[in-house]
Amino acid sequence: MERLALIERMERQVEALERDKVKMVEEIEKLHQSEKDAVSKVAMLEKSVDEREKEIDEMLKRNNQQRSSTVQVLESLLTTEREACAEANKRAEALSLQLQATQGKLDMLQQELTSVQLNETALDSKLKTSARRLRGEVTESVHDMDIDDDNNGRRRKRLKSTTSPFKNNHTEDGGSVFIGEDTYNGSQQGTETEDYTKFTVQKLKQELTKHGFGAQLLQLKNPNKKDIVALYEKHVVGK
Repeated sequence: MERLALIERMERQVEALERDKVKMVEEIEKLHQSEKDAVSKVAMLEKSVDEREKEIDEMLKRNNQQRSSTVQVLESLLTTEREACAEANKRAEALSLQLQATQGKLDMLQQELTSVQLNETALDSKLKTSARRLRGEVTESVHDMDIDDDNNGRRRKRLKSTTSPFKNNHTEDGGSVFIGEDTYNGSQQGTETEDYTKFTVQKLKQELTKHGFGAQLLQLKNPNKKDIVALYEKHVVGK
């Protein structure tokens, strides 16, 4: 149960990391777009500055009389646009630094996600190994039970072949005691268990849980009826 809880926690952690990754990717895309917009704005401003400078030169050539006032106005505009250009450059640099920091966080999240996935794979492998070992033990137990059933069958055939209606059992002091055929058959039938191989999968699960083997049932990953019967034979029939 602790391993299953650990797997569930790890799966939830993986899902949370995946969501964080998606958010980070979206944030990076937004930052990329913001950076493109800032660069585009810088280019437009630089183009505008060039156009203004050309306009200044042309106006200086056309009108020398208004040169002084016009130059002051245009220089003021040029200064304003250069300040705006400098501000846009700073903004672009800040966005670039933020983008690098976000990319670093995304890399760390990716490494953490990879580590969690590796741990989950290792734990899953251990669970599969344990399940295979349990199935091997169940197979050996069933084989031993088959041998015992063959021996019991041969003993019952020998007992039924006698012509006497009584069973002769020896006591510890060397004497003999006779048991009637009906009494013997009744006691034998009382010891026989219900044919569990005809149980449904749901019935087998209920019986295992009722006998306190629910944890072992949960350890089986996608079990079929054969696996559940083997578990029932090991823990319930074999008791």
